[in-house]
Amino acid sequence: MGKEWTRKLASKGIMYWKTIALVIMLTCVPISIVSFINWHVGNQYLIRQYQQNNEQLLKDTARRVDEQFSQLVQYASHMMSNPVLKPSLADTNFVDQFEKTQELSDTLYFIENGDPLVDQAYLYVAKQNKIMQPMLGLRTLDDPADAAAWSKIMSSDQSIFWTNGLPRPFNKGKSTHAIVMKLPFNSQQSYGALVLYVNPAKVNLSANSEQVAFVLDGEDTLVGQSDASKQYPEVMPSILEKLTETTRSYDTQLHFQLPLKNDKLLVSALSFEKMGGIWTFVSGTPSSAITAPTGPYRHVVIVYWIGSLCVALALSWFASNRMYRPIRKIVDLFKEGKPEPAPENNELKYIEEKWKQYRSVNETLQSSLNQSIPKVREALINQFVTGQAAHLTEAEIIEKLQALQLDLAEHRFFIVVCRLHSLTLNRGQLTAKDVQLLTYAAVNLLHEMSERIGSYVHTIDFMDGSFAVIVCVPAASAASGDNLKRPLMQLGGDMLNTLRDVLGMPATIAVSGPAGAWRDVPYLLEQAKRSLSYRSFTSDSQLLEAEAVMEKAKVEVEFPFELEQEFTHTLNLGLEKEAEDILIRFVEALQKDGAPEWVVHQGLMRLKNSLFRSMLQSNHNPYAIYDGIKLQEELEALRDANACIQWFRANVIRPYIEVLNRSYHPSMKGIVDQIMETIHENYMADLSLETFAMEAGVSVSQLSKAFRQMTGSNYIDYLTTIKMSHCKKLLVSTDMKISDVARAVGYQPPYFNRMFKKLEGMTPGQYRDQFNPTLQDQKKA
Repeated sequence: MGKEWTRKLASKGIMYWKTIALVIMLTCVPISIVSFINWHVGNQYLIRQYQQNNEQLLKDTARRVDEQFSQLVQYASHMMSNPVLKPSLADTNFVDQFEKTQELSDTLYFIENGDPLVDQAYLYVAKQNKIMQPMLGLRTLDDPADAAAWSKIMSSDQSIFWTNGLPRPFNKGKSTHAIVMKLPFNSQQSYGALVLYVNPAKVNLSANSEQVAFVLDGEDTLVGQSDASKQYPEVMPSILEKLTETTRSYDTQLHFQLPLKNDKLLVSALSFEKMGGIWTFVSGTPSSAITAPTGPYRHVVIVYWIGSLCVALALSWFASNRMYRPIRKIVDLFKEGKPEPAPENNELKYIEEKWKQYRSVNETLQSSLNQSIPKVREALINQFVTGQAAHLTEAEIIEKLQALQLDLAEHRFFIVVCRLHSLTLNRGQLTAKDVQLLTYAAVNLLHEMSERIGSYVHTIDFMDGSFAVIVCVPAASAASGDNLKRPLMQLGGDMLNTLRDVLGMPATIAVSGPAGAWRDVPYLLEQAKRSLSYRSFTSDSQLLEAEAVMEKAKVEVEFPFELEQEFTHTLNLGLEKEAEDILIRFVEALQKDGAPEWVVHQGLMRLKNSLFRSMLQSNHNPYAIYDGIKLQEELEALRDANACIQWFRANVIRPYIEVLNRSYHPSMKGIVDQIMETIHENYMADLSLETFAMEAGVSVSQLSKAFRQMTGSNYIDYLTTIKMSHCKKLLVSTDMKISDVARAVGYQPPYFNRMFKKLEGMTPGQYRDQFNPTLQDQKKA
């Protein structure tokens, strides 16, 4: 029932809603206006009545405050005539005359408690710079600021006056409002003053809980306020601004309004004369407190308005339905009974607008479909190539591509993978943005060139300077895979030449295929990508046939371990030039027999790691000198041997040489070199580090530390390595007894056997049997 009702309302046309809106406006708007005016006028009337009644209350409260302060002045004048406060106090010795001092303190205590407005009573004796107060007793004004402030009151021409700037001495704080009475009263020569501080909380404002009330003295300083005033601290500056703009005199009245948060404050002010100045009593009440009694009336108005609105809506709906029924019948005929939303325009133009709408929607959908098909097709191909659609059969894949306007039935497929060599350009290393732009240009070039032999070409950018091109060739033009490989390899060569001539970019291109089934395309792509790592490391641009390269992928490379150790040892000695020469020989040894790119990269990474291990053994932190991840990424991006050598020299060798130059003294280097030379010449003798230290005139600890930093190992390990190296040579190249071999290098046979097995994992006899070629030939015979 609810859905049917909603559907009927939604089917109404704009004419229906205009009609009902007009009826509602003609009925509800006057009711709303009248209700609002009644409510607003009633509130304003209450406010005016309150202001009129408040004027008398304002005068009564101001008169009460005036009388309260007048009584205080009269009380103070009466106290001044007390015989205790005689002029002889100016020269009284209050310490000696204790009884007189006590009487004076009792009198001040009586004065403090004689009037509720009095907070504290002070007696000031100017000649002695002393004050007396019942709680403080007799004190001297030691603080210069307090002494100056209290001395200043004696310069006034008035015998009794009001002040709001006299601080209470000895950090007593509280209010500074006070009545000052010079002693003796009306005398030309005053010896001091009686000061009565006023308690603002005792000012009788007679304000209710919601009324804001202030009393301001002649200087518009706040003397007292009601509790409600503390809830509105922001109104005080505005009140003072209004009062300042008005010239006030005795009995001056002011009325104004101040804005509050979600409310407004109705303020009334009355001035009166007090102690030679114009004082002002300010009273204010929030308008919400005044109009609070109208709450029930407001609810009545709202209920009346809602009821009238409901009646108006019901009448409007009934009238609109009766008026709209003939038009609705005509519209339903054109809709042919189909539920549709109401037309946006007039129902009389419905047929014309409907026809335009259908035609526009049809053209838009067709255009969107034509634009989205290539993108959807590319997304599907990328999804399959990356292995995310491996569950689909060949027929399902072909069917899905046919639905996207691509018929790959009876086609053969080739893969062309290209990697740009951006870091080997003579113009320097390119930024990531430059590589992205050049890759984009290269992708477009290879796409256009591939269209020479393929009916459909799909490109994939791997976002790392490399990309792939999938070439689809009709089976009719590809009689055999071998006949098609030749023009495809020729096309690859043309691509390399074009990239070099147009973009100035060397590159490596790998061609893989053909494949008769689309499901083999991911395998061809992976094969082509892997073959890039087997490119020769001796030229810039290369063309690879992936299948042939992967058949020869198992290469045997002799790793130059001796050069690795020699390089680490030489670099630890700080010999930069010699280390660079060894690095060149190391790279040449890796390139021997045409080793592929990945072999050179892995060899250089091993050399770097070996250097790191040696640095750690020498108490150098390689991770504080190098960024390991960055070094590996930069090295893997290099495509020729010269670039690798230059990079290794600048990023690995030189930073370490700088660290070595700062870590030890040059004279210590000569001593270590001499020790190493002696070890190599007399390794069979009993050589101790203490002997070398004594001959060089250095401490054993200094020499041991320098030896470890320069060789990467401690003295004992280094000597043991040299001796074991000669032992292995004697075991392999001679037929000496094992005991004779041990004595030849300065070892006892039992110790030699244990040490050899610990270091090599086998006994000396087993080592000779395994590596002596003569014994191996005898065993074979």
